[in-house]
Amino acid sequence: ANTGTPVVALLPALPTEWPSGSVTGLVARGGFELDITWEDGALVSATLRSKRGNPCSIRYGEKTIPLKTVAGQSYDLKALLK
Repeated sequence: ANTGTPVVALLPALPTEWPSGSVTGLVARGGFELDITWEDGALVSATLRSKRGNPCSIRYGEKTIPLKTVAGQSYDLKALLK
């Protein structure tokens, strides 16, 4: 059921040619920006910046967590997913 809350999926399908790497300033639907670093296909760090203070859900592997955000705040997703 789509509730209208954007789902931010971290590393949903990394190409095997990119076992390690990072991306900064990735724009996600709903007014979010992401910085992600991964090694050997696994998440090392992920920071989400909320531009508008919208809620979202973070998905990594089998885990999905709801996140209420405040405009201008940054969130350490790796810590939230533990």
